[in-house]
Amino acid sequence: MNIYEYQAKGIFKKFGVNVPSGLIAYTPMEAQNVAQKLSPEGPWIVKAQVRAGGRNIGKFMDKRAGKKGGIRLSKTPEEVYNNAEEMIENRLITAQTSNRGMLVSRVYIEEYIKTFQKFYFSLVVNGATASVMLLLAPVTPNGDDDIVEMATHMPSQILKIDLGFEKSIHAEALSRIADFMQFHGKKSQLKSFINKLLDIFYNYDATKLEINPIGIDKNDTLWALDAKIIFDDNALYRHPDILRLRPMAEIEEREVVVAKFGFDYKELNTGIGIITNGNGVALNIITEAQKCDADIACSLNIKGGVDRDKIAASIKLIMTNPSVDGIFIDIVGGFTRCNLVADGIIAVANDLGLNIPIVVRFEGTNKDEAVNILNASQLPIQIADSTYSGIMLAKAAIAEDL
Repeated sequence: MNIYEYQAKGIFKKFGVNVPSGLIAYTPMEAQNVAQKLSPEGPWIVKAQVRAGGRNIGKFMDKRAGKKGGIRLSKTPEEVYNNAEEMIENRLITAQTSNRGMLVSRVYIEEYIKTFQKFYFSLVVNGATASVMLLLAPVTPNGDDDIVEMATHMPSQILKIDLGFEKSIHAEALSRIADFMQFHGKKSQLKSFINKLLDIFYNYDATKLEINPIGIDKNDTLWALDAKIIFDDNALYRHPDILRLRPMAEIEEREVVVAKFGFDYKELNTGIGIITNGNGVALNIITEAQKCDADIACSLNIKGGVDRDKIAASIKLIMTNPSVDGIFIDIVGGFTRCNLVADGIIAVANDLGLNIPIVVRFEGTNKDEAVNILNASQLPIQIADSTYSGIMLAKAAIAEDL
């Protein structure tokens, strides 16, 4: 089980590990307010909360976020607001996510701590030696280091110490660590910092504890500027307090966003994601899918009275669902105009590109206009003339894409 950074830092703080003051926020305005609560002047760090590493050098799928990563220095409350607005309800892609990224449903606003040295630190269970391994490596000021890349190509830059199952750091290992870090503070301070992390690791049956990075300030104080803990699932029954931290599943996060737009949404399996504008249409698609042995991943009913932006938002959520291999959009136009749905598809394609097959069937209000819009876009979108043929086209496109 993996938890968010802010939850891990709550555990660190409980054990006396130095962490910057921070608060969670779910909206841009809340982010701005909590920033000013933390510090009247700043600066602050705005951090996207996803359960994956490499956030600093990650990229967001939606172009509105620009080219900046998921961890950003903000010097004014307005910058905090803007950065939070670009991150929340966007998907962040890092080296530890799929190419569809992970949805950011919240950000962590943290006080900025000025440090002069930074190090990657981790405690991990080494299955090969049946022991706990401590790993330590220098981190560059911009923090774009990839520890996996370093381990592969520059292993000499990583200090590795086999701790066995010792629950406190021994003198020889402490000296090696202090020398490696060129630590100028008191060794007792360094020892206390590491032992607190070992306490967390063993007390909570962790399989990995990672800080990327540890920072050292001008007073030689050590700070956990990041926090990641992975717990042994087989031992969670011993830790009801940790079970309560179990992050909301990605399916639930999608449902929250979809509900915000007033759509009906259901997760089913893996395969085709369907978008319709009526319960009857949705039931018909599922019936037709059963006839041709096609799997439905999820169903989203956009209902009536929607505009292009809301349609684009719904398509984006389906497209970025990792269980969806292809999309079938089946619209029977009435109150919902087919041309607005076509405009929404184009908007999403311009923002995210089309990384999975899309099949569309239009009937009713402004059908011809909608078909012309998609044809003129020259996007690789297939047009179906019936629900059954749409399902078959989507199924075939997925098989070819895989």
